[in-house]
Amino acid sequence: MSYELIIAEKPSAARKIAAALAEGKTDTIKEGTVSYQKFSRSGKEVIVACAVGHLYGVAAKSKNWTYPVFDVEWLPTSEIDKGAAFSKKYLSVIKKLAKKADSFVIATDLDIEGEAIAYNILRFACQKEDAKRMKFSTLTKNELSNAFDNALPHIFFGLAEAGTTRHVLDFYFGINVSRALTLAVRHAGRYKLLTAGRVQGPALNFLAKREKEIAAFTAVPYFELECVTKDFSALHEKNPFSKKEDANLIFEKCKGKNGSILKTERKKYKTRPPTPFNLTDLQVEAHKLFGIKPSETQKIAQTLYEQATISYPRTSSQKLPIALDFKTIITKLKSNIEYDKLASIILSTNLVPNEGAKTDDAHPAIHPTGERPKDLGARDKKIYDLIVKRFLAVFGEAAVRESMTIAISVENEIFVAKGARTVEKNWFELYAPYVKLDEVTLPDLKEGDNIDIRKINLLEKETKPPNRYNQASIIRALEKRGLGTKATRAEIVGNLYKRGYLVEDRIEVTSLGLKVIETLEKYCPEIISEELTRRFENEMVEIEKGKTKGGAVLKGAEKELTSILEKFKKNEKEIGTSLLDSAMKAQQEENFLGKCPKCEKGNLRMIKTRMGSRFAGCSSYPECKNTYSLPKVGLIKKTDKVCEVCKTPIITVINKGIKPWSSCIDLTCPTKALVKKPIKPAEDKK
Repeated sequence: MSYELIIAEKPSAARKIAAALAEGKTDTIKEGTVSYQKFSRSGKEVIVACAVGHLYGVAAKSKNWTYPVFDVEWLPTSEIDKGAAFSKKYLSVIKKLAKKADSFVIATDLDIEGEAIAYNILRFACQKEDAKRMKFSTLTKNELSNAFDNALPHIFFGLAEAGTTRHVLDFYFGINVSRALTLAVRHAGRYKLLTAGRVQGPALNFLAKREKEIAAFTAVPYFELECVTKDFSALHEKNPFSKKEDANLIFEKCKGKNGSILKTERKKYKTRPPTPFNLTDLQVEAHKLFGIKPSETQKIAQTLYEQATISYPRTSSQKLPIALDFKTIITKLKSNIEYDKLASIILSTNLVPNEGAKTDDAHPAIHPTGERPKDLGARDKKIYDLIVKRFLAVFGEAAVRESMTIAISVENEIFVAKGARTVEKNWFELYAPYVKLDEVTLPDLKEGDNIDIRKINLLEKETKPPNRYNQASIIRALEKRGLGTKATRAEIVGNLYKRGYLVEDRIEVTSLGLKVIETLEKYCPEIISEELTRRFENEMVEIEKGKTKGGAVLKGAEKELTSILEKFKKNEKEIGTSLLDSAMKAQQEENFLGKCPKCEKGNLRMIKTRMGSRFAGCSSYPECKNTYSLPKVGLIKKTDKVCEVCKTPIITVINKGIKPWSSCIDLTCPTKALVKKPIKPAEDKK
């Protein structure tokens, strides 16, 4: 019997779609550990199968470790990456189900990645070039049902072509530049894997420029004069002074003298409500308020979306179209006691949101659906509450603030005090406790009033270096520079950390990162060019709009890279020599885990055997033969922490598809009995 096959992006989405569309009972059928849903709708049998993200990826046809490489092919991700081996069984189920399907419906996320996932599954697994397309921004029952009944007749071919082209383009840059760097160091005498990519290079470049500005910064002294009264302080109108003698003349003139009120001014002004969240805005706000990293915020938002409690998070939009039915959403939120009072305030208004300028053709701004979330962890709850209150706040009335200025004359020298207070909270109340404003109230004084000056201070200060980026401000900076996409920027930054180019939350570029940029800037500046990267990003948009073809863009990239890499090869020896010392130092730092608790003299280093296994050994060998086994797979990162019980270093192990976990390295340590081994895989066992 034939059926209609719906392809979802993840297992949780597949279950939501089946629950929304089924007219009657839904059968969950298992193929090994992979499940799919079968049900009837309008008299027709429907099956919902799922991917687990990308089931196909780009790989080089040749296994020779050389460059340039442009002869590539699409292969199942399970054949490319051992960490994605679990995806093979999902692909097998889709292939099997596709054979008997008489029609296909795509229900992956509607963005460049989701369309690329769907298109590859269609053409490689299902042997189809097209399918119907469900268009939705939430996983609520009503929206999914409407999206199915009004499915578009075709997939978004421009979006699919842009997505697949981006993958090949990123592969071209990633494999060629990384191989070139690594082989240059190898030819200089040592091995150290170095990587760079189409966006990673330019991103690291502007971070390195900031690092150099900070290193070259020389503090310059300056001086300020402060007038202190009983109730407030005021600063001299000419602050800051570059010369101490100028400030000191006024200081001596005013010291011990009283003053009078020269002028007072009060002004009321309105503060408009915030605009709705897009992904970048949410990531920046969550980091500022809670210290949650952008990558973590993105994961939490994705989880909330899959629970159908918020809309699709990977959006650029700051718009809330009226078709969303604001009244229904807010009424649902009102049923939650936490938002009852706030929702009631909003329901009494005209429900006109304050929108921003940024748009997204596929999705509106992030907003709650009104569905109540279940079993949220502490961080998940914070993000959800932030999204709900931001949504409510955009409908609020403008807050009213009052600014206050008092000018004091002391021996004809003018000191000015400024303050501000909230007169009418309005949307501030809706967004509480996330409104962070200084409330500085100045006393009611009149012109001509005498005022007792308690003290005049001469303050000595120094100029400060440029601020470091943090993990939120770097996301904003990447967006302003047109580097990466809303969905990839957090990952780009994360990769720079993983490769040892960045450290600390207040971002510092390591000596290796600086050396890589210094070397590329000297020999191949095109690799770290923001202009080149932006050009390709613009071409992705042109592909999406049907104004150019992916093949033409890739041909241009191949030509560009060939020229760059020819120049690189001519300077390969010099490049390798330049990078060698920094690369080896970074390698040693990566392998160093901590002090040896046995001899207390040597350091424990991570050592790899010829067979690929790993262990920690003391650097004082053969005097100290202390060793510890290390996990066979996964990226091992030192933490600079020591187990209180066994005194061995604590490491963090990062495996694809598994939440990172930390442990000391002594397998006999009593704490091991208390550690639960993480088992949650990436294939979404919910």
